[in-house]
Amino acid sequence: MHYVELIKQLRRRNGLTQQQVADFLHIDRSTYAYYESGRTKISVEALLHLARLYQITLGQIVGENAPAEVLADDTDYSTALIDDSIVRFAQLNREEQYLVILYRSGTDEQRRELLVQANDLTAPESE
Repeated sequence: MHYVELIKQLRRRNGLTQQQVADFLHIDRSTYAYYESGRTKISVEALLHLARLYQITLGQIVGENAPAEVLADDTDYSTALIDDSIVRFAQLNREEQYLVILYRSGTDEQRRELLVQANDLTAPESE
């Protein structure tokens, strides 16, 4: 499977819009749409960021042993979202979705730091 089809399927499987992925990559939505249509070649750096976002390897995103659930899935995504995690993600507001994307795209160290900061912000104030 070519990465063009795969990035579209992964985006849909994760309940993301083209705009959300474009924001994550710091590009225009139209540029991302061109990536998904194959009109523009995607940079290796952007592929790395997408692999991190979807928690797969770069090899998988470029078609080397693509994730089995994506290859075997011929679901019509326009009619139903079958995965519970996708439904839950879609129910989050835009800011919550952004936090999830930030967390998933971070390194282990960045994830730990984000959790520390979140804990600090939500800890009850001592008197």
